[in-house]
Amino acid sequence: AYKVLDNGGSGSWSGVISGIEASMDPNGDGDFSDHVDVISLSLGGSGDPDDPVSVAVDNAVDAGVVAAVAAGNDGPSDGTIGSPGTARKAITVGASYTYDGLVYFSSRGNVEWDGEEGFKQYLIKPDILAPGYSICSSQYASAWADSECYDDEHTAISGTSMATPHVAGAAALIKQAHPDWSPYEIKLALKNTARDIGYQIH
Repeated sequence: AYKVLDNGGSGSWSGVISGIEASMDPNGDGDFSDHVDVISLSLGGSGDPDDPVSVAVDNAVDAGVVAAVAAGNDGPSDGTIGSPGTARKAITVGASYTYDGLVYFSSRGNVEWDGEEGFKQYLIKPDILAPGYSICSSQYASAWADSECYDDEHTAISGTSMATPHVAGAAALIKQAHPDWSPYEIKLALKNTARDIGYQIH
């Protein structure tokens, strides 16, 4: 595991990029054959597909790393996907209710930005939704103490940060079953077996 944020959930983009690059080459010898299989990034900020952290995610995917990235919690407006959820090759994850509805806060696409020579560029995101509302998880100290679940060491949290690990776990299971599959094949398998819940592309 690569810790890129402090215990308050803050950090720098340079630290995030360093963690992504470490996942590509854990022993730092320049040989990417020992890359990790899956990274899960429940973090984000402003940006676009050409910013440094999105490019770092795309580079990791090219090296063989599956990257599940939170879409962000800036919905319900369109065009609110955060970086590095804007990365072209990431599996960008939005949040659903248990019964498959899109959660109101989940960031939405499309991703729109000014590309080279000033031309508008568009990217359809998120790639997939996963449960991200009131998810019972391990608790840090007394955080979210008013939402404890199961016992006094777990709390129910909502956000695309809770949805993303579901997809990372599914990707890991697919990789275990199909060790020779590339990140692109795993992403395609997840998208092609997802259930269409009827939202239109904007």
